Amino acid sequence: MNKQEIYQEIEKILNEINDISKSLSSSREFISENSNKRAQARLAEIESNLQIIAGRIAEINSVL
Repeated sequence: MNKQEIYQEIEKILNEINDISKSLSSSREFISENSNKRAQARLAEIESNLQIIAGRIAEINSVL
């Protein structure tokens, strides 16, 4: 991975974190509406996405 690829990957990760933040907001809405199953599904998806991002960050860290 060269510097340009690292910067591009970081930019993608930041965009994904922004999307996850919006998804957390909708999860809060589901909870407030007592749609707990929908909230649980959304939170499980968020958890999975965060684990994927953590793996990508670890890969960048190993390159650095």
